[in-house]
Amino acid sequence: MIKGIAFDLQFTLVHLKDFTLDKWFELFNEGFEQVMIYLKEEGFEFDERKLFLTLKRKRNKFFAITITREQKYFTDEILNETFLARGIKLNPEQFSRCVELYHAPEIAAWVPYPNVHETLQVLSKKYPLAIITNATRYVNDEILKKTEMNDFFQVSITDALKPRHEPFLRFKQILSAETPELVMVGDDIKADIEPAINLGMKTIHAYRGYEYLKHHAELSIKADKKIERFEEIVDVVEELNQ
Repeated sequence: MIKGIAFDLQFTLVHLKDFTLDKWFELFNEGFEQVMIYLKEEGFEFDERKLFLTLKRKRNKFFAITITREQKYFTDEILNETFLARGIKLNPEQFSRCVELYHAPEIAAWVPYPNVHETLQVLSKKYPLAIITNATRYVNDEILKKTEMNDFFQVSITDALKPRHEPFLRFKQILSAETPELVMVGDDIKADIEPAINLGMKTIHAYRGYEYLKHHAELSIKADKKIERFEEIVDVVEELNQ
């Protein structure tokens, strides 16, 4: 018997229209332009071109880590190293504001997949629902608020560092369930599906027509079910529950 369903957030519940990595980075570039305006308002002096080039260099450094070792947001590390490299010293309040501005265009760009709200409404009446995401608490909460999905989820496990097992085990502990009684829904075959399979959870691969990382398409990992439309989850969960 299924006692809970966990969802990845980005590219599972929400997506960026006409997604490419370049377009995603452009959203962060827009955010950093707002960061630079804010820094000037706070009285900091700097060379905009040099600061922006430093940002790109630091971002590329940490993006390389996300595709080789850890799939997480490295916003704090990226901005901290960028500012330190250019001699910009911020207090905690100023730094937090920079993080918010940096993410603002990206957060605004996320939109729910078709029929997500209706499907979550149906599922939430029968099962506890959770988010397990590598996004930060701030990004997760702002996306859920912006897309009006807050009320569907009893639990949000953020900064998860998937594919590590710990966040999945935390989900199990919170629900006081055994892993075969839990379902993981995600788009990333390596970060979402493989660890859940390894722990004995039931799995649903939300396939979007491509893998976020191209080499994942070559992996032989197979979820219990594979869907291409979000609303299919209702019937699939019932099948898994038999």
